[in-house]
Amino acid sequence: MPKILVVDDIPAIVDFSKEFFEDAGFEVRTADTAPGAIAAQHEFRAGVILQDLNIPGGGGLHVYETLRAEGDLVPIIFSTGKPETLGDLTKMVNVSALRKPTNPDVLMAEVQKQLAASQPAAPASPPPPAERPMNPIPPPPPKFPR
Repeated sequence: MPKILVVDDIPAIVDFSKEFFEDAGFEVRTADTAPGAIAAQHEFRAGVILQDLNIPGGGGLHVYETLRAEGDLVPIIFSTGKPETLGDLTKMVNVSALRKPTNPDVLMAEVQKQLAASQPAAPASPPPPAERPMNPIPPPPPKFPR
């Protein structure tokens, strides 16, 4: 079951997102502040974080910087109602950005995209075994002159 952490200080958005993702088969945790988001990620280890850029306690960038400094490369999808604040977010590691309000289909597509991109690639199939003779008896050793 995929895990998502939803971070927003607007209860209606948190409630909608929680229900939306649970109905889609996700395990969901929520937080409404930057420190709460960091603590939740430490405990929950979400596969993706959907968070408002402007949250109390340091903001979404504080969450990003703290998790990256700890080596956590979880994909983060920032959302904001103020597109001018998006700036260069998408140049950051494992980050994407959406404008609020976001169409639920667009939101789900972005979450699925980020989850897929963060999964390690499946190992390549091993090459087929080299053809072997049917006779398991090894050839005789070479003869050396005496």
